[in-house]
Amino acid sequence: MDEREYFRVLAGWAVIRVRYQKDRGHILWFSVQLEALIGDEWAAITRYDTAHGFVHRDELRPNGELIKSPLMGFASYDDALNFAIDDLQSNYHWYIERYKQ
Repeated sequence: MDEREYFRVLAGWAVIRVRYQKDRGHILWFSVQLEALIGDEWAAITRYDTAHGFVHRDELRPNGELIKSPLMGFASYDDALNFAIDDLQSNYHWYIERYKQ
């Protein structure tokens, strides 16, 4: 089994942290988290993961509150991982502004 972590830099103040485990070419679990520099500290903004055995998105708030999305249906974790990366890469400005509100 192959476990990996890497960062995709979106701007000097925003990154996507990608963690996953793969076996025989298929994703077993993943976490894709948008992080941003707010003031002088890095904050987790939102993340897609499979922590409870299904794909969902957690929205994080500055006060520590966590809002979970409903179960998200995908054909595979491979598809879900690609969707999560694409969504956060395309919409990171929106997610960060929403976090700040």
